[in-house]
Parts: sequence; structure tokens; C-alpha cells
Amino acid sequence: AGPLHVRWSGPDVDPPTETEPPHGDGVPGADDPRVLAARLERAFALSRQGHLAAALVEFEQVAAAREKTLGHAHPDALDARQEAAYVLGLLGRHLDAHRVGTAVLALREAQAGADHPETLRCRHNLAYNLNRLGRLEESHRLAQEVAAARARVLGTHHPDTLASRFEVAYALGRLGRWEEALSAYRELAEDRERVLGAHHPETLAARYETGLNLGRLGRAAEALALYRELAAARAAAQGGSHPETLRARHGIGVNLGRLGRWKEALAEARDTAALRAGALGPEHPDTLISRREIAVALGWSDRWEEALPVYRQVAAARDRVLGPSHPDSLTSGNDLAHALERLGRRAEATAVYQRVAHARTTHVRQL
Repeated sequence: AGPLHVRWSGPDVDPPTETEPPHGDGVPGADDPRVLAARLERAFALSRQGHLAAALVEFEQVAAAREKTLGHAHPDALDARQEAAYVLGLLGRHLDAHRVGTAVLALREAQAGADHPETLRCRHNLAYNLNRLGRLEESHRLAQEVAAARARVLGTHHPDTLASRFEVAYALGRLGRWEEALSAYRELAEDRERVLGAHHPETLAARYETGLNLGRLGRAAEALALYRELAAARAAAQGGSHPETLRARHGIGVNLGRLGRWKEALAEARDTAALRAGALGPEHPDTLISRREIAVALGWSDRWEEALPVYRQVAAARDRVLGPSHPDSLTSGNDLAHALERLGRRAEATAVYQRVAHARTTHVRQL
């Protein structure tokens, strides 16, 4: 899912300067359409720059003001409310995003019809949120419906159609249907390259997912070759320290490990972890993933005394950053316990396993 209406791409978050003088007393009010339009553009800019909480406030306030003056079903009010739902999803508040998006969809369908591009955009975003809520079959079915409708209304190779095809492939992967996901991503990467170009970020994103599914299917040598090409393309287009370049390099390290090339995998994990720490911060989730790969490579090299402190550090950081019940935190707890077992420290390992089991049980009860 992407931004719905990117109308201004200025370098900062200040709203554009008005080109015509204000009417009346010279000071437009807070509900003046020009003021609200400027605030909407500010919200888009904030969202693009990653200031999601601030963007959400702007989108919600513009939506409320437009609803007050224009009505809940007015297209301008729906635009702002739909953008608020999109940012809620980016913030990980997928249940809230689903609730707001469902309400907007009902109004879109009643007002413009099921096949209107804005209705389809709303349905696409709902498929995205259903996936993140774990409602995978529903997400897959809805994404397929939207992809088919967009192909019919907009054309097979329209960027919005390609975005929905990506969501279909992603849902297939989440459902464990990796052969189908691989085929879908390959076709999508080819079509995006034809429409958008070989080095467009969305083309490269489809290639990344292709590599992910090759690895899941045990085709590590093919995945490794793809990730090497992808890392070089990302570095040329976006720089060696860009998060997407480092994601591709992480894929290189993982597949070196799958091929049993642990010395190379360890070196790649260390380099990637250091670059991620510099670019994203030492406790960013992506940095912690790479630090875990260091420990994995050390363990497979039978260097458990060195692996143990790395596993311990990652587990502690994930508990702080993600919370003790997060799936990655539970994985790190099991990693730590396993390392302790391999070193013969069985009592400590048992205590960690018990702590992980308690955190998992508490999490399930809270759902």
C-alpha cells in the first residue's frame, strides 16, 4: 500500500506558500479550504519523512474539519480520513486502521461504486491490514479481487494493479504457499521492470521477495546469486548504507549460511550489523536481526563461548525494544537457552526456557 494522493514533494515540511491573497479580512480561518489543503500537504510531507505520529495528527484534524464543513461522505473528507487509516497501518495500529478503513470503504462504495479507483485503493489497504492482523485467507482473497478489478479498470500493468499483485504474492508467502508466491513475484518483477525500469525501488522490492522465497524453498544458491545482484543494484541506486541495500546484504549472509559457508556468513553478518548500527541505531530491530546472525554463524562454527554473549545481548535488547512477548523476543530467549545447553549449563537453560514459556502463555491470554 502506498500514499493515496502525493500532490506536493517539497524538501521540507512547511506548507506551500499561497499564491493568491486571502479574502475578506485577510486572515483565512482554520476551516478555510486553502488552510486545510496546505495542512494536508504538510501531513503528506511528514509521512514521507517518517514523522508518522505527527502526520496522523494532521490527517485526523483535517478529516474532522472537512467532515464538519462538508459532511462525512464528501470526497475531500474521505481522502483525509483514508490517509489517516493508511498512517495508522504504518504505525502498526492495524486494528484501528482496519476499523477506519472499513468505515471509509462503505462510504466510498455507496458514493462512487465498487470499481471506482478510490474505492479499490481503500480495498487494497484493507487487504494489507488484514494480512498484518493475521487474517491471511481473507487478505489473500481480497487482494486477488482488487488485483482483478484494477486490471479491468486501470489496466494489467498500471502501477496500482502491480501493487495489488504484490499483496497477493505476499499473502501467498505468509500462507506457506511458497512455490505460488515465487512464481507470482517473478512475474511481478518482470512486469515492474518493463513498466517502471530495472532499478526502480518497486522492481527491486519484488526481486527481494523472489530471493526470500527461493531461500524458503531450499534453493539457496539461486537466492545467493540474486541477493548479490540486488545488493549491487541497491548500492548503486541508493547507497551502501541504505536500509534496503543492507536488507539485501542480510540475505547474502543468510544464504551463505544455508550453503554451509559459515566463515563467509559470519563476515557478512558482522559487516551488515555494523552498517545497520550506524545507519539505524544499535537497537533497531534490523540491527538486532543481523547481530543474531553473528551468533548463529558462531554457533554453527562450534564457537559457543563467543555465541553466548551475543545471544544474551540480542535477547536483552529485544526485550527492551519489542517487549518480552514479541515473537522475536521469544525466539531470542530460545536461542539463549539453546546456547546455554550447548555449553552444559543446563540449570540456566531450563530457567530461560521457563521464562520464555511464561511470556508466551501471558501473550496468548492477552489476545
